[in-house]
Amino acid sequence: MAATIILGILIAAAFIFGIRTAYRSFFKGESACCSEDGCASCAGGCNMQKALDDSYRARVEKIEKFPIHRTIDVDGMTCEKCIYKVVRALEKIDGVTIAAASLEKQSALVGLKENISDETLREAINRAGYSAGAITA
Repeated sequence: MAATIILGILIAAAFIFGIRTAYRSFFKGESACCSEDGCASCAGGCNMQKALDDSYRARVEKIEKFPIHRTIDVDGMTCEKCIYKVVRALEKIDGVTIAAASLEKQSALVGLKENISDETLREAINRAGYSAGAITA
């Protein structure tokens, strides 16, 4: 009887954890490794890292075809949620068509349909909670 109760509790706990993880992933855009405060636990070793790398390469190929593109050094990114926040912040700027960010390189790339000031790009990254450094063409 006690074993059945313990097994029931373990199944319920696993079910609740699964629901919580699915909710965070689907509705909040958080990955499992980013559910902890500070995102330091994943240190770039998330299960999603390969998918992120593939997505980054595909985006970079598109960005390099734009006549105007910039590379921005970004400090403070530690996980895929950080990448998402930086890319989203940059793509909200009028004139930015596509953006990509890399944990490995600690930088972001943007493809522009019109010339945008470096300060506008820096402000977007800073508002997202990261530190923008040098910007190169």
